[in-house]
Amino acid sequence: MHIHISENVKLSALLESDAAEILDLVNTSRRDLNKFLYWVKDVNNIESARQYIADRVNSSLPGSRWFKVYFNNKICGIFAIKSICSDSYVAELGYWLASATHGNGVINQITDKLPDILADTSARIVEFRCLEQNLASIKVALKSGAELVYCIPNFMVANQTMQNLNIYRVQLPT
Repeated sequence: MHIHISENVKLSALLESDAAEILDLVNTSRRDLNKFLYWVKDVNNIESARQYIADRVNSSLPGSRWFKVYFNNKICGIFAIKSICSDSYVAELGYWLASATHGNGVINQITDKLPDILADTSARIVEFRCLEQNLASIKVALKSGAELVYCIPNFMVANQTMQNLNIYRVQLPT
């Protein structure tokens, strides 16, 4: 499955066979990714990268869809609809990019296309979960029109600091 986002950005289904490329991305961006993502330390060889992918693409969560992100025809990260709650119609997003791709508006371009990406689902609301010091992810959420709706205090230690988890939500256009 391929989703054309823009001239420079596309999504393609994430596969276990992508493990070597994902491991390379993690290795080149490990310092930045490790600041906010708990799993980075565990993805350190081809088998752990394959397991990282398998755990996500085989999660069995309702509505779950995982993609590799391409920028200028080069794989640069992961974007996901982590789940869609059938009771609340909330689609939780997840994403990360290699450091070299930061600053190009890649995730913003993808979130701009969420109404199209989620058109065949029950999702009515998009949810972003961002650690309080993850300013880049918070900026993406706010740019999409999301508002802070809840905070889980003392959620986890990241970037050497105990951090709250901020939950932002935006209604999809009907």
